[in-house]
Amino acid sequence: MSTKGYFAFPPSTPGTSKSSYPAFIPQSPNTKETFVDKSAPEKGDETHSEKPPHDEERINRLHKERELIEMSEIEWVRGGGVLRDAQGRRDKARTERIRAELKLQEEEKAKMGRWKEYEDRWKALAASDKALAFADIPWPLRTAPSSRDTDAFTLPAISEFLFESLSVRSNTVTKKSRIRSSILRWHPDKSSLVVGRVVAENVDAVREGIHAVFHCLKRLQDDERDNNNTV
Repeated sequence: MSTKGYFAFPPSTPGTSKSSYPAFIPQSPNTKETFVDKSAPEKGDETHSEKPPHDEERINRLHKERELIEMSEIEWVRGGGVLRDAQGRRDKARTERIRAELKLQEEEKAKMGRWKEYEDRWKALAASDKALAFADIPWPLRTAPSSRDTDAFTLPAISEFLFESLSVRSNTVTKKSRIRSSILRWHPDKSSLVVGRVVAENVDAVREGIHAVFHCLKRLQDDERDNNNTV
């Protein structure tokens, strides 16, 4: 197997926890491995249509070894280390690619975490019958609005929260679907059940907030429809 690289100058990183590894780590052009089965038949040779079992095992073993090396490199860079190439030189390009991937993973994790917390709060609210205050409503904003602050419900703020998780690479939800499900949730007629549980001193603010959110969602729906019609 060809040499992928070496580690260099690790900083002290006590307590580093294990985490999932990316499904794809970009390969440096001069370190990418290619597995060639020299026992494969030549063109026109139809006498050997399958690779011998021991060759399949060898290729699988090499792939597993490569995955282990990549996982080790990821953890090394995560801890602040620098990789070296086969000649012992600092491999800045590959190190930066892994750093960029790790940063992107953290950003995607944060986006999905905010959306999951939002959905979990709605589930908890639906499963309870306790009285609600303005702050108990899972408003569709990255930063929770201060008590009875309906000025926070702007189109840019709501759009940012609703759509940020759609940029995650594993996402399968469309913008149209996200808008539609949000409109169903925030429709004033349906949300009247929530308003009925709000304490008296917060009812007006909650009702105003719901109408502001719904108005923004309808504008987003109209914009999405217009964009689709112009395509």
